[in-house]
Amino acid sequence: MYYSVSGRYRLIEMGIELPTGQVFGDLGLLAPDNLRTQTIECVEDGDVLTATYQQVKELYFQNPQFGFFFLRLTSERLFDNIKRLEQEIVRKNEVIAELGGKPA
Repeated sequence: MYYSVSGRYRLIEMGIELPTGQVFGDLGLLAPDNLRTQTIECVEDGDVLTATYQQVKELYFQNPQFGFFFLRLTSERLFDNIKRLEQEIVRKNEVIAELGGKPA
């Protein structure tokens, strides 16, 4: 998991630029086999802080406030991703309809 201290970073698959002070890589800690879910690109040189799975796990159990923050962070990210995908489906269905096709 990472925390951006400075610089500019972008999630390639979503085309989203992350603001400074953003946590990223959190979903990869919860994913099966701890595989990453997105690709991050450094757009402008900067610094990031890192936390290993073991460190996050220790913080989770030692500090209930961090544990709740982590649960909220990852849940919010998942709900945002679902919303973004639903919007993309609507957009693609509109394009298909304009072309005279049948929406999915």
